[in-house]
Amino acid sequence: MRGALHPPSHPQTSDAGVLDSGPSRKDGLDVLRALAIVSVLCFHAPESVRRALPEVLRAGFEVGWVGVDLFFVLSGYLIGRQVFAMEDSAPLGLQLRTFWLKRWMRTLPLYFVVLAFYALKPWLFGTPFVGGGWHYLVFLQNYVGVRDFVQSWSLCVEEHFYVVLPLIAFGLRARSAPAWAWLMPLLLSLGARAWEVHTATPGLLPAEQWVRLQWRTHLHLDGLAVGVFLAKTAPRWQRWPQAWRGACGAMGALLLGVTLAVCVPHLPDWGGVWIFAGLAVGFGGLLVATEAVALPVPLRGLVYQTAVLSYGTYLWFWVVARVFERRNLTLGVWGLDLLAFITVTHGVAWVTYVAVERPALRLRDRLLAWQASRAEARDGVVAPGR
Repeated sequence: MRGALHPPSHPQTSDAGVLDSGPSRKDGLDVLRALAIVSVLCFHAPESVRRALPEVLRAGFEVGWVGVDLFFVLSGYLIGRQVFAMEDSAPLGLQLRTFWLKRWMRTLPLYFVVLAFYALKPWLFGTPFVGGGWHYLVFLQNYVGVRDFVQSWSLCVEEHFYVVLPLIAFGLRARSAPAWAWLMPLLLSLGARAWEVHTATPGLLPAEQWVRLQWRTHLHLDGLAVGVFLAKTAPRWQRWPQAWRGACGAMGALLLGVTLAVCVPHLPDWGGVWIFAGLAVGFGGLLVATEAVALPVPLRGLVYQTAVLSYGTYLWFWVVARVFERRNLTLGVWGLDLLAFITVTHGVAWVTYVAVERPALRLRDRLLAWQASRAEARDGVVAPGR
């Protein structure tokens, strides 16, 4: 999951290592990112929480997986804004190197640290890395099959997006294409899911068919496409009156509710065909409505901390949840158990942010500066984003 699972720029930090929001950040996008990661954590909460949930909350927790689709919309928007903002005059090779260096230095270091943890589980804890193999190294597990480190299927979708988008935008010079063209991947995935349901292997269990519709990249491009479309059209809708943007949010929320109510009971068949398109468009409406929201200062800090740690939180939550379950860790009240799970997961994410992500970001900045200085010295070209 991600672009959206991690902030688009290097956040500022205090001497104590506490994250401070920079002036260029958008509170509204941080709200959506925080909402997405909290909903995912609720969906994957330990058994002690899910078993004791009041009936009135159970349905909400059971659809917490839609947080991943919100992440996809955010990722498409944030990465799309970067692509459309790059300098046209830079050589193709420099544009591609700059883009991939930014994205991969942000996503790969922590991913491989977590992957190493899973690979070492048999020696550390005596539990196997079920289904582990070479495909995790090249982000193909969402096609080969994920049995452990399950949440990494969405990172495969993100990484494939990072490879293909700049090749289309820069290599094919498609940044000048009309905005509607960037919605074509949504139609591609919609048609591919319909074909998948039509040609489904007889005897597949409903859960198996749902996973086949959900995990593979070409079947789940809806949110990314809507995000890129919003990035392309941002100069237009960002000038809308707040009432118009609020109406987009209201319609988006309504569409989300209708999509979930209609499609969730039929996920292994036609519900699975339509649900990601409905979620993508609905979350797109919420993004338009909330992008310019400004939070009060005390609340801004909490939301920012949650948002900036969301990538690490997403990578570690499965491990933390299994520890809670296998050790039978409980405080006796489901609300306290949920709070403890979220707090511990965020704590682990903070440690790896300080130890892994932040040093990688600093190295990335140095590499970008070195690449820019070389390009300027050689060709007199200003590197993208310089």
